Amino acid sequence: MKYFAMIDGRQYGPMELDEMVKEGVRPDTYVWCKGMDDWTEASEVPDICRYFRQRLSGTLPTQKYLGPTDANRLMASDEEEQERLLNQLPPMARGFVRKSGIKLTKENFPDPENVHFPKALPIILYIISIIMIVIGFLLIK
Repeated sequence: MKYFAMIDGRQYGPMELDEMVKEGVRPDTYVWCKGMDDWTEASEVPDICRYFRQRLSGTLPTQKYLGPTDANRLMASDEEEQERLLNQLPPMARGFVRKSGIKLTKENFPDPENVHFPKALPIILYIISIIMIVIGFLLIK
């Protein structure tokens, strides 16, 4: 079946399913083919979903079966990691993150060894504060 796709405001097609990959069709891309009432997101078209699912099934790594004890151990370690990461946040933010359900990762936090502040920063802040004080005195007079 030949499809048309709307990508970056331009219409592409007609094209086969394998051509859609080359053109950059994503799940949120609007597509249309003969027999469809209107343009629809690719994720809502069963043939396109089936094609991409089959295409991905050959590229995804297989997962080994996790038994109940493995799954429990994995969940426990995830919970411990979440608590450890939560403790790195300011106390006022911890409750918000817990309520929101956001899952923290190590990428959310900078590596303290790689965070470098310019050596001139304290001097610059000192000079700015002195300038602000002088301006304040000048405005008072």
